[in-house]
Amino acid sequence: MRGGWLLALLPLLAPAFAPVPARAALFGPDGLDPAFCKTPSVRQTVVYVDDMMMVDGQTDWARKLAVKLRATLSPGERVTVVRLSPANGQSSEIWTACWPAYTAAQKADIAGQSFLFSRNPLSGIGDQQKFFLGAMGAALTTIYQQSKRPADVVRINAGDPPHKDIIRALASDEGRFAASRVTLRAIVYSDMSEDSDLGEVIPKPGAAPEASPDLGGLGQKLGTYLRRSVFYAYGVGADVDGDPAFGEQARGFWTQALHGMAATLGGMGADLNVPNLLPVASYDVPVTLTMDNQALDGRLSLLTDQDGALVDSWLGISRLGSTGLDGNFRCETGAGCRLDATTSSGLATNAASEHVTLRGPAQGPMNGELGVKAQGMLFKLHADPRS
Repeated sequence: MRGGWLLALLPLLAPAFAPVPARAALFGPDGLDPAFCKTPSVRQTVVYVDDMMMVDGQTDWARKLAVKLRATLSPGERVTVVRLSPANGQSSEIWTACWPAYTAAQKADIAGQSFLFSRNPLSGIGDQQKFFLGAMGAALTTIYQQSKRPADVVRINAGDPPHKDIIRALASDEGRFAASRVTLRAIVYSDMSEDSDLGEVIPKPGAAPEASPDLGGLGQKLGTYLRRSVFYAYGVGADVDGDPAFGEQARGFWTQALHGMAATLGGMGADLNVPNLLPVASYDVPVTLTMDNQALDGRLSLLTDQDGALVDSWLGISRLGSTGLDGNFRCETGAGCRLDATTSSGLATNAASEHVTLRGPAQGPMNGELGVKAQGMLFKLHADPRS
């Protein structure tokens, strides 16, 4: 059956992904080499697939995912495919492996070696990546084949949406977030149409605003926190009829919901808008924000590409929550390090976004500010890797 799922999905992936034999999904000398999981990585990626979104004959979502991952995975980055079942608020892991690629340092080391009686590892990377994509395709096909329904059954009437407990389905995978020591990039293929006792993206007709649950307290209510994570959702609103404002409603709802669970929303829309940046370095330190003469502890996690551009970076402060960061972080010999970034949501103020700055030596304390200068609301921020 595994080979059948694989063959069913591979023709639907990008043309560059040539079909591979069923044995490619197996771990071993003729398949995907598990040794790539030994490469330290600054991030892991988890792909959540909403099984209530599976439409018979519609598989473009899988091709988009494969193309995006191939362009943005770092060497040794772990990827896990998880089936989300919002009908009962549960999730189940289907497959996991690490992206076959070498870092610049590894390539240089291999290039300095001779391989008279064995194959140069660099020459086998293409095959290894095909094995990886083939095995991932098999996992996605499993979810699709077991869950697909006619389009008219899947479509949602905004006036009478079905029960969908996406929040609890994600929360059921909490152990993964608690165990991760690196940033977790969560890619979710779902309409994100939450409709449960925890909240409703589409308000019921005539419902009073005060009847809406407190999304900011979700983490405490569920006893679940999705820390160290940045979420990207696509397919949002693709199957919702009768509500042209659904996209904005969903973004507002999930920004608050993820904020309440100590997670960050990186992107949300009909298309997969994950940044085309490859993280090569990380900077993860405790921080202190001073507000109203009170010192609030927090965490700063910065991932940067080769040019210093931030990707999947975030700032979390106790009692305030967490927010994504967009900008640059650069360190230069003799000049120290500089962070210039903008938050994806207000953290210390009610503004839509705030500016974050830090200056200091690479291995020493850094000082700066968080807030909105135009409003005269700037708060001192201190980061120290020695803490």
